[in-house]
Formats: sequence, C-alpha cells, structure tokens
Amino acid sequence: MRDKTMCLRIFFRCRIYRFMSAFGVMCLTWVSLFAQEIGAFRTVSTGNFNNLSIWEIFDGSTWAAASFLPNQNHDIYIDQSLTLTLTQNEAVKSLFINAQAGAGQKLNLNGFNLDVYGTLQAFSGAAPGTPRGAFSSGDWIGNSNTSTITFRGTSRTITLEGAWSAQSTNSRYSVIFDPGPGQTLTIETAIKAMSFTIRSGTLFQSLNTSVNPNRCSSLSFNTNPTVAVGPFGELIIEPGAQLISECNDGILFRSGSISALQFILQNGAELILEGENPEIEAANFQLNGTIIHRGGSSTKTFLTSTYPDAAIPNAIRNLELQGSEDLILPSDLFVLGGLRQSGTGEIIAANSHLYFVGNGDQQIENFSLTTQDMSLNKLAGDLIVESDLNVTETLFLQNGSLDLNGNTLTVNSSGIGGINYSGGTWKNANSFIYSNLPTTLTATNGTFPFEDVANGGERLVQLLGTTAGGDLEITFTEFEGADFNAGFQDTDGTDILYRLFSYFQFSGFNPSPNLLELRISADQLIVDDVDDLRIVGTGYSAPGNNLLGEDPGLWARREVPINDFSGINFTIGSFRTLSILPIEFFDFEASWKESAPEIRWKVRDEKAGQFEVYRSENPKETWNLLGAVESDPEKQGRYNWQDVTAKKFKTYFYRIKHVEETTDLISWSTTVRLKPINSIPENGIIYPNPYTTGPLHLKLPPEIDPQTAEIKVFHKNGTSIIQESLDSQQLIPDLKRLRPGLYFIQISSSELQLNFRWIRK
Repeated sequence: MRDKTMCLRIFFRCRIYRFMSAFGVMCLTWVSLFAQEIGAFRTVSTGNFNNLSIWEIFDGSTWAAASFLPNQNHDIYIDQSLTLTLTQNEAVKSLFINAQAGAGQKLNLNGFNLDVYGTLQAFSGAAPGTPRGAFSSGDWIGNSNTSTITFRGTSRTITLEGAWSAQSTNSRYSVIFDPGPGQTLTIETAIKAMSFTIRSGTLFQSLNTSVNPNRCSSLSFNTNPTVAVGPFGELIIEPGAQLISECNDGILFRSGSISALQFILQNGAELILEGENPEIEAANFQLNGTIIHRGGSSTKTFLTSTYPDAAIPNAIRNLELQGSEDLILPSDLFVLGGLRQSGTGEIIAANSHLYFVGNGDQQIENFSLTTQDMSLNKLAGDLIVESDLNVTETLFLQNGSLDLNGNTLTVNSSGIGGINYSGGTWKNANSFIYSNLPTTLTATNGTFPFEDVANGGERLVQLLGTTAGGDLEITFTEFEGADFNAGFQDTDGTDILYRLFSYFQFSGFNPSPNLLELRISADQLIVDDVDDLRIVGTGYSAPGNNLLGEDPGLWARREVPINDFSGINFTIGSFRTLSILPIEFFDFEASWKESAPEIRWKVRDEKAGQFEVYRSENPKETWNLLGAVESDPEKQGRYNWQDVTAKKFKTYFYRIKHVEETTDLISWSTTVRLKPINSIPENGIIYPNPYTTGPLHLKLPPEIDPQTAEIKVFHKNGTSIIQESLDSQQLIPDLKRLRPGLYFIQISSSELQLNFRWIRK
C-alpha cells in the first residue's frame, strides 16, 4: 500500500511536467508497476463473493483466473457495471470500488459484514483505474442498516484524500471502526453511511488545511427521504474507544441542513475535540463518557450545535481541558461526573450556570472554579473540589453534599445573587464567605448547611433577620466529642453542663444594633428534649438571649446583636445531664450478600433497648422502617439485618436508630449508601427528542412491561411533574402539554430502571 500511495503521488506530479517525455515514460512505468499489488483480485462478472469464477488475480504483470478466494491479505477491485454480493461474513485487505456515474450497485453486503484490513477507495476506469471521489445516487453499497463494513487491523489511514467522498448519498450500510486497543484509524475524506460505531481504538477525523475554507473529513448519513424524513443516523462511541476530531464544523450531520438523529458517547468512551469551535449537529445527545478539549491556537468554546433541528449538548458526564488555550463553557451545563483541568489553559464559567446532578462522587480537579451560578442536586455521592470555589451570583442547594476539601467557598461577589437553600450540605470548609450579605436573611438565603464530620450529622446554621450588609465569613472548627463538665452559666443564670467541642465563628458584618436569630442544628446528637438545647460559647456564655429549641430540625436558637458576633465561638450546649452525647455506633456498613443487602453494625456501652433499621431512596425526604432487632448482651454489640425487599437496580441508604428501654433516649447511626448490583440501562428514549409538535413515541426494551411499569418526569430543578403508569392513555397527552424546557425521565419496572433526558421545545 505504501508503494501504491507513492505511485499515485509521483503520477500526479508527473502530470504537471507531462511535456517532458522522460518524466512521462517514468510515470507510466510507475503506474504499471504499482497500480495494484501482486495478489490483488478483481471481479470479471457479477456474482457472489464465494464464487471462484467471478475473480481474477494479478500475478505482477497480468490478470489470470483465480484458483482461490480473496481474504484479509488481498486487495479486491469491483469493476464498473459489476455487482459483488456477500452470502456470509468475509474479509479483505483494501476495498477498491468503481465510482463512475452510472456504476450502479457495486457491493451488496446482503445483511452481512465485510472486514477491511487496509483502505476504502474509489476509482474510475477499468481496474485498477485512477483515484476519484465516490459518487452514486443509487444503492451503491449495501442494502440495509444491518449490512456492515468493519475496519480492523493496525494503525493506518483508511480513506485517502481524493479517493473517497460522501457523495454516495443513498448507500445503505453501516460502518464499524474496530481496530483494537491502542490502534488509530485516520480518515482523510468524508464518509456517508446509515450509522457509525467506534468499537475500539481511535478514529482520527482529519481536517484538510490545504484548502480554503478548510475541509473536514465529515461523518454523515443517508439522505434518501424514503429512509427517514428529518434527523437520521447515529454515531456511537463505545467504552474504551475514542474519536479525535480536528474539525470545527462538519464533524457529524445528516446533510447540509438536517441533523443526525443521535450522537452517543457511552460511559468509558472519549470524544477529543481539537478545533476551537467544534460543532456536532444531532437531534439527541447522550454524552455519558469523557469530552476532552485540546489543541488550537486561541480561546476555545464548548461543543455546540447550529442546525435548527439539533439539540443543545448541555448535559455531560466528564469534561477535561488539556493544553494552553482557555475553554469557555455554555450558559447552562449539566454535569454528571467531573471537571478537570490538566494544562495551563483555564476553564471559563464566568457566564455559566453549572448543574451538578450525578449519582456518584464528582470532582472538580486541578483548578479553582469560578462560575456565575451553581446548582447542587445530587441524590448520592459528594461533589469534591480541589481548590477554592467561587460562585459569583447564586448558589442553589437542593440535595447532596459538597466536599470543600479544606478550601474556601465564596458566594455572591457580584452582589446580585446569594444562597438559595432547599436541601443539601457542605463539609470540610476552610471558610464560607457570603459577599454582599443581603439586608434581609430568611431560611432560603440565610441557611448555611455545614456537616459535622467529626461528630456526625448536619450542623446547619441559620441567620434570620435584618442586617446592614457586609461580607460575612463563617468558619467551622471541628473537634470530636463534647465537654461533659462545662461549669459555666448562661446569661440568664442557667448552669450549662455540656457543650459540643465543634464551634462556629462569624465575622464581616457591617456594624448594626439589629438582632439576628441564630440557629444551629443538633442533628444526630442525642437530644432528650429539644428545649434543653442552647447556643453557648466554648466555656462561656454566648452574647444575646436564649430562645427555646425548635423541632423539626432540632434547632438550638439564640437572639444575638449583630455587633456582638465578632470574636465569639458559638456551639451547641445543654443544661440537662446526658441530654447531648455523640452517637454510640462505631461501625456500620452495608453490602450485597446472596442478592440481598446485609446491614451490619457494632455499638459500644450497649444499653437494653431496640435497634430499628431504616431505609431510604432519598435520604433528604423519606425514611422507611424495615424492622427491629432487640438488644442482646450475648451478641457483644454486633448485629446484622438482611433487606430481602430490596431491588437490585436501585441505590439505597440505610441508618439505624437505637431506642433505650428505660429512658427512651434515641441514638442514630451514620448513613451508609449501597450501590445497585444491576446496571441501569440508558437506552430508553422518548422521541422525537427534542420535541416540538406532532406525533410523540416511546421506545422500550423488551424487559419492561408497560402494564406494570411506572414513569416519573422531573423538571431540571428536581420537581416531580408527572407520575403515572406507563400504559396510561394520558401519558403522551401529558408529555405534549409540558412547557418548553429540559426534563429528566425515569421509567421503573420490577427489574429495570431507565433514566434519560428529554427536551420539550
């Protein structure tokens, strides 16, 4: 193949100097010697691949009748007006197809697969002919979506500039790139098919910079309206495989004005974008793998689309920026995984709203993130940052845990945002800075949800009332345990017997005589009576006046003058003996055993009573009692429970409650999360997606029975919109009536659960 390519290049150079006879003779010599390899096959009549009589073989000087069939070590040529038909899967080295106008159907794959270990090229004239683009308006290759050409073998260029094109508008075959791990297949010109799958290795999509405008080696799809009207065709990148594209526009589409139906980046796959402004035109995006932006010589923009029928690629799993150029994120981006910066370029989110919504741990790695707005709405796992986090406008806290990893969280440096709290927590904060503090603080904008890692539980802080503004800074210093012999009095003369070692400090208020109501949560501390709770100092009384505790929330409350906050350590205290103690559980875990979760726990200083086992699918909303285990001294503090009602595909949370027999005192364990053991498929789809008007369809895998399954539709803020049986006659009308926006859809049966996104335009 190297000799053949050399031949072609010399041949075209020779044409420039064709007035020189010596060069002309030399070129003719090269063409005759290297136009085809020794052992190449050509068709001499129409017929089946395994029919020996249709083949001739090149012996180095002439073509002769073949005595054996071609295989992966041989090039094959399909000559003009002839059709080659597969009757089983076959393999060849390079595939050369006559591409002259009127060539007719050349390769009928007939529902089978042809492995190609070399190149795919088109030619004109009698075999071997001269290279040309692939032009045919008929069924040039294949006859169905199940007819496939699979590229295998070692790294190489598989389509050459000038020897293929995407003009074969009606070809009915699918292309699979499967060279194996570590191998790279390069395309130098466009290809059109029914679908593309990158199964292994790397597909490198080159950009021809020798022409102006630059030309992308596009991947596009059959344009025959009898196949489909509107978006059609899908590109799938499977786990372990990657697509590297040098292009900006023209990476993927159906035609010059119609989008592909689907672009699917599976979990474990990579999409590497080297253009400054990459565009993929697809009606549906499933970006569950890793997107990497790199290269270029100027600031880059995140992957986008421009066609009217294309969706906006704004929901991703992992994003990485490599190299020295900055990357500008879109106005809205839903992140199910992590953000990583591995070069000197910076991820720019100054005008973005980032939604962190993954169900596992997510990371912001190697950079300090500054974003305009940020939403945390995670049902499980932590969002972990490696550097300071700055939200210039509004931080929306809805669900989940933000692990600040010893860094500082700053909110509202713009002065037009703030905190919007409805759930969730943060932990391991060096400090929290509330710039441009609102003058009116409520439970929504004045709740600061710290987690007490040292003692367990949520140590939420609330400030309620009217301020004079300022740049409020809150620090939380954590120490395990409590002082059981505090020995000081509150301002009303009440003896304080206990106080928690962990404490808060407040600074940065603008001076004001106004009183604020300060609240601190005693979550997962043993509280006999909520009225026992007080906010105190660390060994001294806190300024202000005590307010009675409040439940739900286990709030200790105090009214404090703003001018008296500075320099005080505020913590939770009590005036009743043994009313506040750290929980007694010292080991608690859950794991799958014999297809059912087993919950195991250990306790110290056990007292007679009962252990209650609780389970939740959403620990911020509902906990369900599964059963109870009586305390038993013979167990020496070791207990277990098997949850036989659990579904294998669901994520569960467990916690244990101990109720002491004589005093009714309550101890709670920490919460543990148990992952599912059955994978959650992501192939459920409501289409069209995006949907504007007209018919709406639901496609399901055969494992789901619509009569027993349930569908839930959530707004992007987590609010439940629809919940009904999947076979309900109202389902499609209800979906059609939804307002334009992004929705998360969950379909559940007894054994499977589908989760996907749907856009209503």
